Amino acid sequence: MTVEPLFHRLPVESDAGLPQVFRCPVGDTAFDFALYANFEGGEDDPPETLYDLAEWSRVPQPMDPALQPTPPGHLVLRVTGPGPDGPRVLFLGKLVPEPDLVHQAGPLALKLVEAIVARGNLNGGGHYGSRIVIGVARRWA
Repeated sequence: MTVEPLFHRLPVESDAGLPQVFRCPVGDTAFDFALYANFEGGEDDPPETLYDLAEWSRVPQPMDPALQPTPPGHLVLRVTGPGPDGPRVLFLGKLVPEPDLVHQAGPLALKLVEAIVARGNLNGGGHYGSRIVIGVARRWA
C-alpha cells in the first residue's frame, strides 16, 4: 500500500505577480523555488482577465482532441536544493494541473492544485484575482 505524502502549501504570493522566487524550508532543508508563466497571446486583454490553467483538465474524458480546450499557457517551476558541490537543480519543468499527478523533485513531491492567473499579474503585481496553489511534501522521511 502506497501512502500519499502530506502536502503543505508553498508560499506563492499571487498578488506579487509572476515571475517570483522564494525560499521555503521543507523538513530540515531549505529549497529555492522560481515560478513563472509561459503564455500565448492575451496582450490586449484587460488586467482583470483571469486565465484558468486547469480548466482543460476538468473536461470529461475521453474527448475528441479537436474539441479539447487548449489552455492559454502554463506555469513553469524550478526547484533548487543543496548538493554535494553547491546548489543543484532538482526540478525544472511545466507544472501540469492534473488532480492525481505528482511531480518529483529529488526528495520533494510537488502538486499543482489551482492555477488561475490574471493578466495583470503577468510581469506585474497587484490584486487582480490570481490564485496559485502548489503543494509540496517530502517523498521520504
